[in-house]
Amino acid sequence: MSLLTPEVVHRTLKRFFPAKNDDYPSNYVEELAELRAFGIATEEQLEELLHRKADEVMEIDRSPMSESDIRMHSESSGEEFVAIRLRDGFWFSYPGLLRIALELEFGSSYEAYTERRDKNVETGAAPNGVPATLPDDLDPTKGPPSVGR
Repeated sequence: MSLLTPEVVHRTLKRFFPAKNDDYPSNYVEELAELRAFGIATEEQLEELLHRKADEVMEIDRSPMSESDIRMHSESSGEEFVAIRLRDGFWFSYPGLLRIALELEFGSSYEAYTERRDKNVETGAAPNGVPATLPDDLDPTKGPPSVGR
């Protein structure tokens, strides 16, 4: 039983999904943390998840995007990006496909996790809720804590 590493996550995704979807650079550290948060810590567990969900994930990836999604992606990623996706008939890169599999498998639990993760990113905290910056009394750049601080 081999433990997941970022490299193993990427290698496993390559076995289940088309090469054209491997077009977004990722170090898979964040994805690895998400997998572990849902009890997926080994290559075998990831393979089992993808065996169950890969067909449904790819069906979602091939499905047409709404006009509002096309506009949103055009504004955020550029019209050329969207034109390539429309021409080639896919939308999601490997990290997105993995997250779709997690959402399909874990439903509302995963949705709640992603809401917390995204909120923490907006506020500068790490996905686990730990602040990205230390409080003044723990920050070594602020000097020793004073009494009453």
